[in-house]
Amino acid sequence: MAANNPSPRVQGRRPTASDVAAEAGVSIASVSLVINGKAEGRVATRTQERVWRAINKLGYVVDSAARSLVTGRRQCIALVAPDLGNPFFTQVAAGVAKALGGEYRLLLAVSGPEREEPDLAQLVGFGVDGILLEFPGTRVDTRQIGCPVVLLDEPVAPPELSRVHFDTAPGACALVDRIVELGHRRVVYLDATREGQTFATRRAQVCARLAATPGTEVIEARANITVDAARALVAEEWPGWRAAGVTAMIAAADLLAYGALSAFTGLGVAVPGEVSIGSFDDLPFSEITSPPLSTVRLSAFDLGYTSAGILRELIADGGGDRPRVRALGTSLVERASLGRARLQPSG
Repeated sequence: MAANNPSPRVQGRRPTASDVAAEAGVSIASVSLVINGKAEGRVATRTQERVWRAINKLGYVVDSAARSLVTGRRQCIALVAPDLGNPFFTQVAAGVAKALGGEYRLLLAVSGPEREEPDLAQLVGFGVDGILLEFPGTRVDTRQIGCPVVLLDEPVAPPELSRVHFDTAPGACALVDRIVELGHRRVVYLDATREGQTFATRRAQVCARLAATPGTEVIEARANITVDAARALVAEEWPGWRAAGVTAMIAAADLLAYGALSAFTGLGVAVPGEVSIGSFDDLPFSEITSPPLSTVRLSAFDLGYTSAGILRELIADGGGDRPRVRALGTSLVERASLGRARLQPSG
């Protein structure tokens, strides 16, 4: 029978499951079901929430080793990304951590932008219950790995795999349409050297939309997704682009746009007076660049949060036979980096 009155906060000793039950006003059996991940369909959602609030309030620490023996799980999820130095991936990790709450530990596995694809089987050997994978091109065989995998930011993937991706078409079209509306007809598309369907999709959408406007021309360029690489490329290529009549640039990612803004500052080129810039991501820094960056919002936090939620569902279902696929919406956030096209040079 559940306790009728919540107990006071435990003082001077390590809290027990009995203390949690008393604090939450539930039975010890209910606490056990919640902390062992067996509450679904057996303990009401509001009751589960009360239990977790009591756990957090009392500072109760679940014995992970004991729970693993009961559930067969380690309560650990791995997030695999190429570069956590990129603010996009730190936002993804924040969303994942929020979705996991206190039930799972998060293992961050950084492969690095130039390294070979990660060894997922080795990750499983460390004791993870599932993997969130944002590493384009990695081959995944869930039967061989033995745990659920969710792909992040992959618009195209094998049908048997669960994934969360961005529907970039609305945002890409809105960005291109705004640039065309402002009179720009010569546009540089600054792409990422990193392979992956997400970048290929953005490039195809932007170029196709521009091609639908008579008289437009797209010049494609590529750089590593770092501020330094983009700055060096733009500084070197700008004289030629300017001579070709370029008045606007679209970057495949905000980090590339930051490098371009830095290069234009060094060259004394006014943005948006001489060249307008748009991008994809809407990282937190994009509001405070000089000028603030117009960008297609791809919420990295929502990507991480949604993906982690799906992975938890898959773990609870024992992997499940039906893959989950979710598409996240995108939209243009217009700021001061877009302006009217300057007059084209005569002759």
